[in-house]
Amino acid sequence: MALLFAQFWNFALIVCIAVGTCKSETCKDLLSSDAKKPSGVYVISVPSKATIEVYCEMGLNGGGYTFISPGSLSDITAHDLASMFKDKKSLLIRVRKTDGSQPYAVLQQLSEYAHIPLRLALSDHSGYATPVNLQLGLPYLYVSFLPASIASAMPATNGFNVNGFRNAFKPCDRNPSSQITLFPNFREVEFSRYHAKGATCDNLISRLAQNPSGRVMPQEYFMFAEMHFGGCGCYDDTKRLPSVVGYSIGFR
Repeated sequence: MALLFAQFWNFALIVCIAVGTCKSETCKDLLSSDAKKPSGVYVISVPSKATIEVYCEMGLNGGGYTFISPGSLSDITAHDLASMFKDKKSLLIRVRKTDGSQPYAVLQQLSEYAHIPLRLALSDHSGYATPVNLQLGLPYLYVSFLPASIASAMPATNGFNVNGFRNAFKPCDRNPSSQITLFPNFREVEFSRYHAKGATCDNLISRLAQNPSGRVMPQEYFMFAEMHFGGCGCYDDTKRLPSVVGYSIGFR
């Protein structure tokens, strides 16, 4: 009976992939089906292929956040990511530090931009500012707060909320940057030497919180990241932060 079920499941999977009717499974789905599920590594299904391995954060900020490792990032499509990213109002960032800790922050729009959905995309920044480190190659995970059409018009404010703290600045030019980009950098390419120190980037680190359990994610889930908020904001990256090894972004 178990063999017949497995054969049926494999056949159904092949059919849904072929006709494009497969649905994504997320950590939020797993938590909704069983509120007692702990944080940890899980295998979930995505539309374009059988399964991928992810880390599920089941506690912080209500839980249900899906984190994708660099290896799995190479296995999914833009459609897979879009189908899993349903909560456009919050993202969860984990920062791997040199002391072994992995503090976190909930990222949200500033109140005046609450009507604008957060942008999370795979190797695509169309309509938004270009990452500085595109020479690092594909794939990359792109997070943005303001479309270029808004950020380049010199709005009254740019920035984001970090753990409830209003991390905002007044733009002084038309630089449209309002993003955080994560790169696996599989080709081992040298990162950009560009740098523009500013409080907007510093506040992301200073406002991190320690998770009460001290639980950590596997190290392979963290990547090189750049933070770019133009027009008198800042540019920084994880190579320049002395206490930081890498970032990982969770979504639900």
